[in-house]
Amino acid sequence: MSSDSAPSGSTGNGSRDEPPDAPPPREPSPVQSDAPPRPGRCNVLILSFLSFVLIGFSVWVVSAGSRYRAEYAQAMEGWRVGSTRVVELTLVKDDKRNLGCAADQVIEGLHCGHRGDLQEAGPASPDNSQILAPYNTVGNELLLGAGLWNSPDMKGPLPDTRFTVTCNYNIKGVMKSAAIRFDHAAAFGPVGKTVTAGTLTDCMIPR
Repeated sequence: MSSDSAPSGSTGNGSRDEPPDAPPPREPSPVQSDAPPRPGRCNVLILSFLSFVLIGFSVWVVSAGSRYRAEYAQAMEGWRVGSTRVVELTLVKDDKRNLGCAADQVIEGLHCGHRGDLQEAGPASPDNSQILAPYNTVGNELLLGAGLWNSPDMKGPLPDTRFTVTCNYNIKGVMKSAAIRFDHAAAFGPVGKTVTAGTLTDCMIPR
């Protein structure tokens, strides 16, 4: 005996019933963590910062040194240790007893009349060819020189007013720190810069 009804679970056209479309699976959202950076990352950041600071400091040191050398070379062009320069100094006759310097450095036997602690470095006399004293050139260049007052022109009567004297300045070295005074009763004051030191010979008063 036949039946006209369709088999259970099938449609009228002979196909199976399909379940409704399911939504696609959702991707898991990234997990946000409040944990601090790992030690390795902190070390890299610290090293990078320190390297930047060190590079900046090095650039500053090189730049400052180059600027100082350029200014010094411009002011004292040709004033090299071992060279001889013709200099014109400006003086008054009382400078023989008024001028003095203080430093511990000794350059080829040349030294100041006072040590760095401002104590006398033994008996001092302006005629001592080893004792340095500060002098200014007519171009306002400071130098330390010894032997000025031993030249024949400086032994006789000197002008009562300010005068100039021309000498051969034999540069023996440089003083990196020295104090000077231009009055016997005044206190020593630091120079604040490197200054050349040497002997003054063949000094003559222009006439």
